[in-house]
Amino acid sequence: MSEVPAAEPDPDQHRTRARLLELATRAFAEEGYAAVSVRDLARRSSLTTGAIYAHFLNKAELLVEAIDARVATDVEPPGERPEVTFRDYLTDLNRRFQERTDLRALLLEGATAARNDAAVRERLTAEQGERVRSWVQEYEAAQAAGELDPAVDMRTVVLMLWSMELGLGVIEALGLEAPDPEAWADLTGRFIQSIERPD
Repeated sequence: MSEVPAAEPDPDQHRTRARLLELATRAFAEEGYAAVSVRDLARRSSLTTGAIYAHFLNKAELLVEAIDARVATDVEPPGERPEVTFRDYLTDLNRRFQERTDLRALLLEGATAARNDAAVRERLTAEQGERVRSWVQEYEAAQAAGELDPAVDMRTVVLMLWSMELGLGVIEALGLEAPDPEAWADLTGRFIQSIERPD
């Protein structure tokens, strides 16, 4: 009995899913998660709510996947940047913090939704927890390679740096003036220099 080859994924399905994710990302970041319904997204995308549910289990899944996609594109793991020190990588990343406004807005929306929606909390906790573990491994690898101080707890470093990013989201949400990008980058570089392996 011969095996039937698996069907190739439909490229239109991938494009539709990506389009929905981008639409939801913009809507949630600009208007807020609670203010946008699946029906709103269906109307804006010229799809039915059923078509949206064919791609995403619910609105919570759409939010978490939007956050995950944004983190993946906006915050590259240091391990994927060969020949760049952590200090250079993070200094440059923080110099460009204004490029990640939507990411921070999504993270704030996710945190707010997670307080009252168990589905969002469960998915977001799992996704963010995995990201943090992955970043800690990258930092520990740099530590083992002699780039970072072996006496410093890398999980604490990762959480502090991620908290800085989230804190910028709060500043933006409140309408406070953002820091100067060069000063922010300089401060980041000084922090990383302070945890580099002592000579």
